[in-house]
Amino acid sequence: MELSQNAFLTASIGAMAIGLLLASIPIMPGTVIVWIIGLVAAVLDQFQHITPTAVVVMTAIMLFGVTSDFWLPALGVKTGGMSCLAAVGSLIGGLLGTFFIPVPLAGTLIGTALGAGVVEWARQRRVRGALTAGRSAARLFVIGYAVELATSIAIFVTFLVSIATTT
Repeated sequence: MELSQNAFLTASIGAMAIGLLLASIPIMPGTVIVWIIGLVAAVLDQFQHITPTAVVVMTAIMLFGVTSDFWLPALGVKTGGMSCLAAVGSLIGGLLGTFFIPVPLAGTLIGTALGAGVVEWARQRRVRGALTAGRSAARLFVIGYAVELATSIAIFVTFLVSIATTT
């Protein structure tokens, strides 16, 4: 392997590692970022080390991750008493929590739960409904975050395996 190829592969792995780090930030579309880095590296490498098969596998993993909102309910992950407005509140709360609570993952989680709870309380004026919505929002956030992080890691591993088996 030439020195320039070695440098390219090292830079690609570094970029993937940075993409994986970005995937750990809750508001970032981490799975898509890691997949795009892998795809661009494969194209620039002319599919010599990142094979077309690896690209297909990475694409399937990415699609699996980004469509989790659609297939998780089929596996029994329900909204658990959250209204549509509470879901919007959890989104807004999560964004606010991310920026105003300096602990990234905790801030997003707290903001998500509070946002859903506050909206549900304002809608129903029932503490029990607000607590249920907040718990559901927190649970859904954790499940979604875990799926996104796991799929990002799986894309990275596929990338590394492809390089290792073709070098």
